[in-house]
Amino acid sequence: MLVTLESYFHDALKPVLPDDVDVVTGPSLGPANAEVALLVEVFALNLKLALPPDDDLTAGREAAFHSDVHRWSANGSQVDFVLPEGARGQVVEVESPPGHPLSRGDDYTLEGHTVRFYRPPAQANVAVVAFLRGERAQGFLDRRPCELTLVTRAWGREHGAADKLLSSALAAMQLASTGLANLDDSASDESGVRIRLLRPAMTLLGLSRGVEVLHDTPFFRAQAEFLIRGELEQLVVVGEPEPTGIIREVRRA
Repeated sequence: MLVTLESYFHDALKPVLPDDVDVVTGPSLGPANAEVALLVEVFALNLKLALPPDDDLTAGREAAFHSDVHRWSANGSQVDFVLPEGARGQVVEVESPPGHPLSRGDDYTLEGHTVRFYRPPAQANVAVVAFLRGERAQGFLDRRPCELTLVTRAWGREHGAADKLLSSALAAMQLASTGLANLDDSASDESGVRIRLLRPAMTLLGLSRGVEVLHDTPFFRAQAEFLIRGELEQLVVVGEPEPTGIIREVRRA
């Protein structure tokens, strides 16, 4: 989840910063050498989950269920999205664009195996995501409040350069936070483990700055620290769903 969050803000920062500014994610040692003039880092420090009451680590867990996820592209005019043959389970959630849950009845309706929108989703390679819930399974479903600390740090060799760079980065981060939606960090749809950050909200915690000597060169540093709160959903499913037979034809002997 930390990498997924960093990638989201990296993609928001890169287009608004000058071309000669490197934007890196994850833990960093700062400028790689004395020739680096400007650098921006964005990294998630940690993710902390609220413990269940009475230190019972299984309190609040729900029964697991086999699940499936289907994704569709859209051409900007299409309103019907048909589940593939053999799709198992019932559609319980629809997102469009990905990460933004929609309301059944207000935004879309279900007609058999078809998700039908009242207004066509915007054109995109992945425009619609449907989550299906199937039969019960071994494992568990767990949802708990969580919080993450995110840091954006700017470096510059010249006095004032880091402050100016952070100002631009801070504006981009704040704007990107308004579109922060559910984030999916699942390894794969077939792994049996689904991890999502639901309903994240971000606020600025503080600003700081200083100077450090790296590679025998003084670098000015300016940084912003953010707090993100949401709910972490963990679905762990063990085993495969039981095969089901379908009666295709009945003949009289």
